[in-house]
Amino acid sequence: MRIQQLSASALLFFQAFFIFAPMAILGSAIEWPASLDFPPEQTLPLIHAEQAAVRLGYGLYLAWSLAFAGSAALIVKLASGDRALRALSMLAIALGVASALARAIGIVRWLSASRALADAYAAAPEGSVERVAIETTQTALNAYGGTIGEDLGVGMFAAMWLACVGAVILKDRGLPSWLGWLAFPAAAVSGAPSLALIGITSPIDVVLATTSMLLWIAAVAVVLLARTVRSPRAEPETVHA
Repeated sequence: MRIQQLSASALLFFQAFFIFAPMAILGSAIEWPASLDFPPEQTLPLIHAEQAAVRLGYGLYLAWSLAFAGSAALIVKLASGDRALRALSMLAIALGVASALARAIGIVRWLSASRALADAYAAAPEGSVERVAIETTQTALNAYGGTIGEDLGVGMFAAMWLACVGAVILKDRGLPSWLGWLAFPAAAVSGAPSLALIGITSPIDVVLATTSMLLWIAAVAVVLLARTVRSPRAEPETVHA
C-alpha cells in the first residue's frame, strides 16, 4: 500500500510540474503562449526558424497531455476510496480522457500542419498570392485547433472533470474534504477559456487556467505523500495495541 501511494504521488507530481519543461522550450523558441495569438505572418516564420525546438517542445507537451488521461483516472479512483466506481466517477474518468484527447488534437496542429505551412510560407515569394493563401489556411487551422485544444481540452472538459472529482471526494471521502471543496473554484478558473465558445473573451489566459488545475493536482500529490510518510509510524502502534 505504501509503495502504491508513493508511486501515485510521484505520478501526480510529474503531472503537476513537468509542464514547465515544454513551456520553457517553446517560450524561449517561439514566445509561447503569446505566439498562440500571433498573426500567421509572424507565427509561420518563427515555426520555420525553430523547427527543432517546436518538435521537442510540442512533443513533450503532447506526451504530458496524453499522460493526463491516466492521472485523471487515478485521481478519480483515489477520490472514490474503497468504494466501487459509480456513475459520477465513470463520468469524471470520461471527462478526463476527453480533456487529454482534445488537448492532444490541439497540439498536433503545431507538430504537423502548421510546420508544413511554415515550410511552404518560407518557400513562397514575399507578397505573393501563395503566401496570402497560406496565411488564410493557418488562421483557419489555428482557430479550429485552438477551439478543440484550449477551449474544450484545457477549458470545458478539464473544468467539468475537476467539478465531478470534487463531488466524488465529498461523497465518497477517499481524499480530504477540503480537496473536494477546493476543486470547485479551481474548476471555475480552469473553465474560463471555454467562454470563447459563446463569444466571451476569457479574463483568464490558458496558462493561468492550466495552473489552477495543476496546483490542485499538486495538492493531491502532497496529501498522498503525507499519507506515505505517516503510514510506517501507524503500523507499530497498531501492533502494540
